[in-house]
Amino acid sequence: MAELIRGQIAVGLLVPGARLPSVRQLARDMSIAPGTVAKAFRRLVAEGFVVTRLGSGTRVAEHSGLLPSAVLAALRRSIEDADRHAVSIEQLHAALDAMWTAEHPTPPDRAATASWSG
Repeated sequence: MAELIRGQIAVGLLVPGARLPSVRQLARDMSIAPGTVAKAFRRLVAEGFVVTRLGSGTRVAEHSGLLPSAVLAALRRSIEDADRHAVSIEQLHAALDAMWTAEHPTPPDRAATASWSG
């Protein structure tokens, strides 16, 4: 769940200041346990992607991680190419993960990803 929201923030589908649904509403919409959503929200708060304020709910943080436009453009081109060649999202994800791991043998600090800027 946290990965999905983080991804939506990274590509600009969720913009800074956007209000997220409540834990209960999102759990209902996604057909998952409220505890799973609450855990994802806590993780996203800790990473700096969202902020939670009593009375105003959970919102995308002002300096959350929209990817740089050049990276977004490259990703769009990769998706278009993958589509043309009937590459599944699972294959694309596995390839990206393998390439990243080969270039960065030490796992990245997840908290550091909260400060992407574009």
